Amino acid sequence: MTDIVEAFWNRAILKARINQLEVVTGPDRDSALMPPTWSMDDESVTAALKNRTTVLASLASEHEVLPEVGGLSILLWQDGAPAALLRTTDVSVRSKADLDDAGEVVGDWAQVRDSAPEGADIVIERFLVIADND
Repeated sequence: MTDIVEAFWNRAILKARINQLEVVTGPDRDSALMPPTWSMDDESVTAALKNRTTVLASLASEHEVLPEVGGLSILLWQDGAPAALLRTTDVSVRSKADLDDAGEVVGDWAQVRDSAPEGADIVIERFLVIADND
């Protein structure tokens, strides 16, 4: 499956025009290294492709370093096939209490809520689809 993801990455950087100046300046960091991959259930991937955006919630304790705005990642279907190249557009940290009190329905918050201890901080990442695998 790695070869399929790498082939998608090579097409996606051209489609998303990430490295337009490569001929003049050489490859930049974003186009030189394949970004991390992660998957969602097929229904969520379909919604992300339709809306051209998606949101992910996770426990702050799961992150050694917070994700950065502008970072790239590859979204995979459940079977591991590449679906889209994403760019992080927003990263925020909110408390579990704030999300619960506001009645938030952010990304997969409902799933994260069950494993989040009281007082936990939650990382909310927002992504833009910049190239899909069509």
